[in-house]
Amino acid sequence: MTLSKHAASLRGISRIALIAGVLITGATTAHAADEPVHTVLNGLIGNYAQAARDSMTNESVKELFDKDGFRDYLDAYPVGELAGGFVWEPGMGATFTGPYSDLEIKAPFTDYLPLKEGPVLNPDKTYRIGFVFHGFNHPWLISLADTAAWEAARHPNIDIEVIDAEFDDNRMGQVIDNWVAQQYDGIVLWPAREAPMGPPVDRAIDAGIPVVSLDRRTSSQKISSEVLGNFYANGLQQGLYLKEISDGGNVIFNRKDLGSTADSIRTGAFLEVIGSEPGYEVTGNYHTKSQRTLAFQATADALQAYDDISVVYNTGGEEAMGSLDAIREANRLNSAPGGGKIIILANDDSKEVLKEVASGNVDMVAPYTPLIGDVGIRAVIQHIGAKEGLNEAPPKLIMTPNLPMITAKPMTIEGVKTVTPDNWLYAYGPAAK
Repeated sequence: MTLSKHAASLRGISRIALIAGVLITGATTAHAADEPVHTVLNGLIGNYAQAARDSMTNESVKELFDKDGFRDYLDAYPVGELAGGFVWEPGMGATFTGPYSDLEIKAPFTDYLPLKEGPVLNPDKTYRIGFVFHGFNHPWLISLADTAAWEAARHPNIDIEVIDAEFDDNRMGQVIDNWVAQQYDGIVLWPAREAPMGPPVDRAIDAGIPVVSLDRRTSSQKISSEVLGNFYANGLQQGLYLKEISDGGNVIFNRKDLGSTADSIRTGAFLEVIGSEPGYEVTGNYHTKSQRTLAFQATADALQAYDDISVVYNTGGEEAMGSLDAIREANRLNSAPGGGKIIILANDDSKEVLKEVASGNVDMVAPYTPLIGDVGIRAVIQHIGAKEGLNEAPPKLIMTPNLPMITAKPMTIEGVKTVTPDNWLYAYGPAAK
């Protein structure tokens, strides 16, 4: 093992049908008690997406929604059922030590597209798989690499090379081209941005090499499979939570790169939910590139510019921690109008963020586990097997399950029960200090 605006292009991708038969019923929607949370959240996504298409009456929210073209991104993003009829239940998944982070990991989806431990496909052949991503120094991303390497290590005839492209799109393209020249058997990638990765993925596919993307999309129409996560449910739940506990206020946004899947779908879904609530005002809008230091600076600037901030929306956990650090340094945690606490909304379920949720400093987190690298490795192995006539190919679209939000105390919001930090088994990263 070696350590070593694109919305137009997505319009042609068919959108998986939203859950049928779910109608807008006002503030809450009833769901069968035994209905999987994945299905319940998909129904709510359908409700709020249709309501936003019909009307978005909050002009401040609508202005941002329209300016950044969120409708195009949301309509192209698939919302549907899980591959092979998989149903996720809390507690599922294997526990192991991450080979790169050296941290204990409880991975939730190791039973999804399962492969038995031991040699795969032709046991007399060694298969070379390349895994390229960005960010050995980022807690979410090193955990992603951990799970990919763990799955590869379960199969003695898989030789995996893991390379960090260090947030350089050109370098990632060069890595892929190098693997094509070396005739690797399969490639898995985590693209920071989608559009630049389309051409190198197409070149690999044209060379007969299966390619699977994780988490974020590429602009390639040829890609073998996309393992896509619960971005839509993330943004939806941030909006649902905010509506549940507040009547409005000035909101500042710490967002990932413009045009990235994580930003486009999470932020778009959040705006869909609050788009017809009269009390919310978009006050500050920043792109902080998943970096804590940039989120700190953006939030500090906003705190200096405005004395009536009520909500800080963050597209990721690093952004949330950066914003919290800035708010603490300015001694502004309880400076919302009327003396209330500034509401901090987060995504990603690091142990550090969950500690702040338990302490009441971060108000909620919509979990988006990085522990999905193993799914990508299993998918590309199955694609290699299909190419060799040994098995059927996995679906082109592989959705990971929607997960319930995490709050300090149990809540039920529009039919979805929240989870408390001490009951969430899948938190990643170093233990919180």
